[in-house]
Amino acid sequence: MKISFTILGPPRPKGRPRFFSRGKFVGTYTDTKTREYEQNVLIQALPHKPIKPIEEAIKLTMIFYMPIPVSMSKKKRALAINEVLLPIKRPDLDNLAKVKDALNKVFWTDDSIIVDEHLYKYYSETPKTEIIIETLKNFMREN
Repeated sequence: MKISFTILGPPRPKGRPRFFSRGKFVGTYTDTKTREYEQNVLIQALPHKPIKPIEEAIKLTMIFYMPIPVSMSKKKRALAINEVLLPIKRPDLDNLAKVKDALNKVFWTDDSIIVDEHLYKYYSETPKTEIIIETLKNFMREN
């Protein structure tokens, strides 16, 4: 099985967990901007979800197309569009990849079944995230 779809809008890294305390109890929560972004990702992804969450091993590919900075010169902009100049600034690729948390328990049973992950970060005039989910038939989940 192969599922691919595009999330429109600039990719956003997952924010750091926030902490609160009530007396001796300390809890964590996800910040509002991250929560809203993950909801947006899920809304755009839902039309492509499988009938039931995938239980087999998964190969996950995510391609992040970052907005080109307004301050970039025309020459560098052309290089960025042609994927010659790559975005080596923040946000970190691993923090962008945490967008997969929004798809957990909807597209797959648990993200522990992701056994192969490929991440890419490029510039684009149309910021977006492309997600490709492929099942690997050779591997079956242990019960």
